[in-house]
Amino acid sequence: MTRARSEYRLSPVRVAVSSAPLPTVHPDEQQRDRLAALMLDAYRNTIDDEGESLDDALNAVDYYLASILRLHSYVVLDGTDVVGFAFVGFAFVVVVNGVHYIDPVVVASARKRLGVGEALVRRCLNSLADEGISEVGATITDGNVASERLFIKLGFNRHGSWT
Repeated sequence: MTRARSEYRLSPVRVAVSSAPLPTVHPDEQQRDRLAALMLDAYRNTIDDEGESLDDALNAVDYYLASILRLHSYVVLDGTDVVGFAFVGFAFVVVVNGVHYIDPVVVASARKRLGVGEALVRRCLNSLADEGISEVGATITDGNVASERLFIKLGFNRHGSWT
């Protein structure tokens, strides 16, 4: 079952100071299996859990790795463990006006509510601001209260339903 999602926007994009630096790297194909396993762990028993299998998660990660802007996307490491990631993609909303999207933001279930997601989104925002990007969006499953709160806290406003 596909759940309703809403679009959130931030404009202008501004540097978002992070209080806790995280050890991050840009995503690559060698992380594929760990990213998929993390996605399953992070979504399990949440509003975003649609009963995906490992193959579904691997397909999703393959799609993201083929389409994200890697220089603005980040993976959080704890030693060799992947504990979170945030990807930035690009979509044409109107013929000539594009918007960069931070989607998805994924954090290991054991690391939720510890500031990892916020630090990741701030890292993406800083990278985009440094490039002079003027508008950023995010799509959030309706009812994902933690994500809604995070993006609103960082200055995003609900833009409408995501189609």
